[in-house]
Amino acid sequence: VEETWRQSKDAGETRRAPGGAATLEEQLETTFERGNAHRPSPHARRARAWPRRKPRGPGAAQRARASLDIERTVVRAPADGMVTQVSRLQVGQMVFPGVPMVSIVRDGSARVEANFKETDLAQMRPGQRAVIEIDAYPGLELAGHVESIGAGTGSEFSVLPAQNATGNWVKIIQRVPVRIAIDGKADRPLIAGLSADVTVHVGK
Repeated sequence: VEETWRQSKDAGETRRAPGGAATLEEQLETTFERGNAHRPSPHARRARAWPRRKPRGPGAAQRARASLDIERTVVRAPADGMVTQVSRLQVGQMVFPGVPMVSIVRDGSARVEANFKETDLAQMRPGQRAVIEIDAYPGLELAGHVESIGAGTGSEFSVLPAQNATGNWVKIIQRVPVRIAIDGKADRPLIAGLSADVTVHVGK
């Protein structure tokens, strides 16, 4: 068969055999094409695995930026609460990133920051029971517990911390912030910044 096919190719024979039958060269080419008809080429597999993206027009970046700017016109609060200091907002005022506009007082998670003397922390531990009396509501007592004890004194984290390297330094008792969590919900609204008297039952 191979020799006959080579002779037909050399002679340039392209006519069909008697009876309408195809030549040997055409038969071999037809068989080869039929065998590869159901076998996808590597280029086709690559095209299916990595589809080409549609080309983007010159205004696609501007449209994406405009869509992002529209989404950022809606400012969502990180938590539920009451918005304060809204008087700083004016109609038509430009808002810039990083500039505080309003304050949010969160609901359902009221805490009291009590500044105890450093000499009162010897037996104080997180989890101990506490009683809170607010000056704005006489006779109201709130139950709570010690949530955490500060990692430093109030003066240590101030804008200008004290430098005690001078020779005429006078020792002053420092205050340490202790966070007291309120158990349950108070009957009266707890306004941020109110004065309170906190008693912690340290036990023995």
